[in-house]
Amino acid sequence: MSGTVGQAKEFATLQAIAALHGVTLHRLEGDYGTPVYVATRWAMTKQLDTLEEVEDWLQRVTGKPVTEVPV
Repeated sequence: MSGTVGQAKEFATLQAIAALHGVTLHRLEGDYGTPVYVATRWAMTKQLDTLEEVEDWLQRVTGKPVTEVPV
């Protein structure tokens, strides 16, 4: 699997997990064409620069490992 396809799949997975926790996650094009991730929950918006930062932030906000899907 190429890096672009792998990153797209990882983003889609994180976006779905975020949605299950009430977080909206968007991928935007930042300066110089680099991706920027914007997470929104309630009245808070957070810009994150990498998918690793997204994963770490989701874990801190939800208090659960990102792989744990809420029931």
